[in-house]
Amino acid sequence: MTVKVTIRRGDETQTISARPGLGFQAICAKHKTGIDFDCRASDCGICAIKILSGAEALSPKTAAEADFLRAMNADPDERLACQTRFLGDVEIAVDYL
Repeated sequence: MTVKVTIRRGDETQTISARPGLGFQAICAKHKTGIDFDCRASDCGICAIKILSGAEALSPKTAAEADFLRAMNADPDERLACQTRFLGDVEIAVDYL
């Protein structure tokens, strides 16, 4: 079984098939996605993404991610890619600000 991860960046759309339970860090190691990582530990926010659809198919926020997102006044549809695993189909936006 695979899930579809659709990534929108500007006018470009990329769809990647992946195994459920993987995280964005794993697919970004194999595919050029436009998602940047730095700390990989909920400390910098460089990997912030916007969830366009499929939020229910993502892993729950870790305590560290929730704290960081709250501190940066993130919108409810924003997540940190470094902390997020996908369990079903999801569509996200990168560089949406």
